[in-house]
Amino acid sequence: MKDVIAAVSLVGALLVGYAPMSAQLPGGSVERATRLYKSGWESMHREAWAEAARQFQQAIDIDPKFTLAYYSLGRAEMGLHNFAKAIDAYTRCRELYVASGGEHFSSQLEANKRLDDRILETKIAIDQAGQASPAKAGTQSQSLMIRELRNQLDRLMQARDRNQNVTMDATVPYFVPMALGAAYFRSGKIGDAEREFKAAIDANPASGETHNNLAVLYMTIGRLEESIHEVTLAEKTGFKVNPQFKQDLEAKRKGK
Repeated sequence: MKDVIAAVSLVGALLVGYAPMSAQLPGGSVERATRLYKSGWESMHREAWAEAARQFQQAIDIDPKFTLAYYSLGRAEMGLHNFAKAIDAYTRCRELYVASGGEHFSSQLEANKRLDDRILETKIAIDQAGQASPAKAGTQSQSLMIRELRNQLDRLMQARDRNQNVTMDATVPYFVPMALGAAYFRSGKIGDAEREFKAAIDANPASGETHNNLAVLYMTIGRLEESIHEVTLAEKTGFKVNPQFKQDLEAKRKGK
């Protein structure tokens, strides 16, 4: 069952959440961190997990507030089965999202620069989201991600056009606790995994992938009726639940 969650535990190369403090970094640092990030995902596509982890870590070393680099590092560590390291990376990613809500800017110019960075990154995210692997292309998870990114882009552009003082959104995107839940599950920390999957669903109830992961967790620990309920919720969102999983779940329910 752990492999089922590993197989469906999040759409590929998400870019949302990169929040570079470009006004505080040396010239060219943001660009170098971004290049390393992109190289990391090229390595991920080749399943060169160790190389990807190294590149993401280098991006973090350049820009310690590169939020998505921590998330991506977690993905690479999952590929290496370094679940404890993945948990650490995902947790740091979440901490940075929360901390962004308390950021202050010394001038409107600095605030606008930050917004410009976020707008550019979100546009790249949308492009990258459309380049999912053939197995992910056109899926409910991919469509949900692209829709969320476009909504985020609209909000950022509206704020930039109004030229208003900026308070950064401290909301943690659902895919962060979802990924963290998968890492906890693979580590055998079932209670922590359940908590994170529920947090992801609270953040986005339309994530059929998260409902599916929670269904797998419940089946694993024998909470079969709750598992069936989560399968139903997953399918209501349009997510395609693995038919073999549904057969196995029904067989367990019938005591076969």
